[in-house]
Amino acid sequence: MTLHRSCSLLCLLALAPGLVAAQEPASLKQQHPWARFPLGSWKSVRVVSETLDAKGNVANIIRTETRTTLIAANHEGYSLRVESTVEVAGKRFASQPQIVKHGYYGETAGQPVTVKKLGDEEVYIDGRGVPSEVRQATFEADGIKRSTKIYYSSTVSPYQLRRETTTDGLPVEQSIMTTVETVATGLPLRVLNEMQPASYIKTTRLSPQGTKVTLEAHCDKVPGGVVTHTSSDSDPSGLTTRRSTLELIDYAIGGHPITADPVTRRRMFHRARPRRMNQ
Repeated sequence: MTLHRSCSLLCLLALAPGLVAAQEPASLKQQHPWARFPLGSWKSVRVVSETLDAKGNVANIIRTETRTTLIAANHEGYSLRVESTVEVAGKRFASQPQIVKHGYYGETAGQPVTVKKLGDEEVYIDGRGVPSEVRQATFEADGIKRSTKIYYSSTVSPYQLRRETTTDGLPVEQSIMTTVETVATGLPLRVLNEMQPASYIKTTRLSPQGTKVTLEAHCDKVPGGVVTHTSSDSDPSGLTTRRSTLELIDYAIGGHPITADPVTRRRMFHRARPRRMNQ
């Protein structure tokens, strides 16, 4: 960091001691499940979604295969190219590729976001307390304000150990509250042909229309992190209306597909290993 940037940072901190703003973008990028990988990295997944009728019988099945590729990443955010093919009633439809851009706090890339440090707190995972730094990220778009409380760890993957998001500015019937929590870390999971340590993350989305619960397995060695998931939607009465599963088909690091050669695989995994967040 140059002397000029260092002085600017000191002035900012003096004016707003609780403001985190953008002084740690490099750390966020190095931790992120997509942005820390080389450009050209991709993964393909298959999602099977089932819609259920009032009796719990399967009324409809949709199979979607999606290939997501990292095409850009910097200290402000990252961009992904998403290509999907949907199969409904035996017919396959390919959608137009889309480019999506994101910031590291969940905002659209380039969207102003305010981040405050709230303090330090332990997050409990399987009864084990993990020290974390608590931040609050807030951004607004089209009159809708989204606020997320994030619990960060600098050493324990998946680093964002817990997220609590609320949305203001929506009608009551559209209000949403989402909680993302890490429920286990370091458990062995077979990822394609190799055992890898994985973290399990539970997401609960509450709205007047019902509840959606998703349990994901994350692996640091795979672009995007998620390698499996199970998900269930229920209406306000608790009746399951939809369920889905996700499985990893294939992935590549820096555009190079993963091979069965363990030496090559270890070399690529080493380059993609996330760095620790600066203290």
